[in-house]
Amino acid sequence: MENKIKYGYDDINIVPEISSSIEHRSECKLEPFLFTAPMSSVVNLDNIRNFIEQGIIPIIPRNIDFIFREISIYYQTSKIKPFDKSKIFIALSLEEINTILINKPIENIINSLNPVYICIDIANGHMQKLLNTIKKLKELYGENIVIMSGNIANPETYKLYEEVGCDYVRCGIGGGAGCITASNTGVYYPLFSLLEETYKIKKSINGKCKIIADGGIRNYCDIQKALLYADYVMLGSMLNKAIESAGKTTYGKSYFVTKRGKKILNIFRTIFEFGREVPKEKYNSVIKRIKSGKLEVWKSFYGMSTKRAQSEMGNKKLKTSEGIEFSQKVEYSLKDFIDNENSYLRSAMSYTNSKTLDEYKDKKWISKLSLGHNK
Repeated sequence: MENKIKYGYDDINIVPEISSSIEHRSECKLEPFLFTAPMSSVVNLDNIRNFIEQGIIPIIPRNIDFIFREISIYYQTSKIKPFDKSKIFIALSLEEINTILINKPIENIINSLNPVYICIDIANGHMQKLLNTIKKLKELYGENIVIMSGNIANPETYKLYEEVGCDYVRCGIGGGAGCITASNTGVYYPLFSLLEETYKIKKSINGKCKIIADGGIRNYCDIQKALLYADYVMLGSMLNKAIESAGKTTYGKSYFVTKRGKKILNIFRTIFEFGREVPKEKYNSVIKRIKSGKLEVWKSFYGMSTKRAQSEMGNKKLKTSEGIEFSQKVEYSLKDFIDNENSYLRSAMSYTNSKTLDEYKDKKWISKLSLGHNK
C-alpha cells in the first residue's frame, strides 16, 4: 500500500474493449445506482419525491427534525408508507441510534415484514464504537434493519464492516466539494484507488457489504469511473446544481432578453431581481430560461460539518468546521441530469461491452499525464 502510486478520478481513463457486441445503448440495462448525500442543501421534505421519481435513492438528512425521522422509522415498518414502497434511508447520529433503536428496541421492527433503512451519518467511520453499534443493531434486528455507514479511507477497513454485518459502506474522506478535512488534517486516500482496492478486498472475501463512492464526484465522467468498482455513487454538489435541490435558490447577476435575434442584458430586471429568492412555483419557467441562456440562478451549498449545518442539526456546542459554504450555478433539472447520466453511463458500458453494471465492474483503465480531450 505504501509504495504504490494512488489515483484520483482525474488520473485515469476507461479503456474500450477490443471489440464490443453491443450495437445500441438501449441494450445496456441499469438498476438504481445513485444516492443523494444526506446534506441539507441537497435533500429536504419538499423534494424527496423528485429524487424518487428519477430513480435516485434519497437519504433524509440530520437537520430534519428528530421527531420526524423517528416517526419515519415507524412508517417503514407499517403497511402504509408516505412514499409507497420506495427505499428511503434515514440519517441518524450515533447518539440518536442509541436513543431510538438500542436502549429501547422497537418491537415493530423486530416483527416487521418491511426492513428499516438507516444511515449512521458520522465523519469518522474508523471508530470501534461505530462498528460495535452496527454489530449490536444486527444482533437486535437482523435483516429487518438495513444499515449504511462510514466514511472510511482505508481499504482494509472494509473487512471490519463486512464482519459486523453492515449493508453499505461509504468510501471516501475529505473529497467532497464542501469538505476541507483533507486540507486541514492531512487525512485522505485518493478516491479511485480507494475504490479499486476496496473492491478487490470485497471480491477476495466474497463480501456482501455494498461499496458507495462518496465524495470527489465533480462531473459525469467521474460517476462512470467510480462505478468500475463501486456498487453505488453518492452525490452532493452535482445534485445541488439541480433546480429542485434543497439549497437556497437566488437570482444571479444576469437576466437576459432576446431582441432581433441578439441576447441583451436587461439591466433593470437584473438590478430588481439580483439576490432575491426564486419561488418554487417558478422553478419550471426558470429552468427553461437557464437552458436558453437567458438567466443565471444560484444555489447555496455547504458541507454538513460547517457550523451552519451543525446549528441546523441542533448541536449546542459547535466544533471547528471541516466544511465550507459557497454558491454554484443551477445547470439542470433533476430529470435533465439523470437523462444525461443514464445516457453517458450506457455509452461507457457499450464501449466496454457491458450489458449490466455487474459486467461493467473491473473493466480496463489507464493512468495518464494529461487529458488530451475536452473536459
